[in-house]
Amino acid sequence: MAASGGSGGAGSATSSGGGAASSPLGSGPALDLDAAAAEPDAAAGCSHLNIGILGNPGSNAASNFEQWLTKSGTSVKRIQTTETEPLTRATLEPFDVVVVDCLTRDYTADEASIFAAWVSAGGGLAAMSGYHDDTTIDWRANSLLAPLGVAFAGDRTWGPATKFATHAITAGLTSVTFTGGYLVSDLGGVTSTRTPVAFIPGTPDKTVGSAVQMGAGHAFVWGDEWIEFDSEWSTYPQIPQLWVQVFAWISPTSKCLLDPPK
Repeated sequence: MAASGGSGGAGSATSSGGGAASSPLGSGPALDLDAAAAEPDAAAGCSHLNIGILGNPGSNAASNFEQWLTKSGTSVKRIQTTETEPLTRATLEPFDVVVVDCLTRDYTADEASIFAAWVSAGGGLAAMSGYHDDTTIDWRANSLLAPLGVAFAGDRTWGPATKFATHAITAGLTSVTFTGGYLVSDLGGVTSTRTPVAFIPGTPDKTVGSAVQMGAGHAFVWGDEWIEFDSEWSTYPQIPQLWVQVFAWISPTSKCLLDPPK
């Protein structure tokens, strides 16, 4: 496998916000994101990608997504599946990338600071929304995303997304499913650089996907969860392409790219 191109950045057609922060948020020593990594791939000069899926699966089956990640050469572990689990530095340290799935609760300001520090230190993040058509549940991720300068917002929206800014995440995409999700709102601030990359065309266009850089970390925020559901993988062949490009952009550069089964 080739090494990821994550922290190298990518060009974009539009962007907002200030420059990326130069130091992690929060206090304490810097996190070692490679501390629990598997043995390096000697032939490729990159090391194994460890993925944590934070929260529970959505209402539809998503086994294809998790199996596909594993078969693509990564390790996947689901975490934070009950309301009683605190989010700590130790929770995040084993992972290079975290996928925010259907969360069990809102997170505290202290937990959000820990999460932001992990991203800023070089962690990769992919966040989704939609699950219950109820903003008190669907917007729980906003408690973690606020320090990154983005949030899920607005009324439920239907796509598909067919308009894309020029970005490594969206290269070659023409249509990606979007079924009753939410807009991705820019909260402003200078702690991150936020780039809208995916839109449902309209007057104005509706931003449904954003790429975020904060410190050494990268995040992809998508307002819907159907891109992980089994039903869509056979209907929209560009969904696996999107995920490959997302992981290539958000993963630390020392980590191997996904190598999906043919």
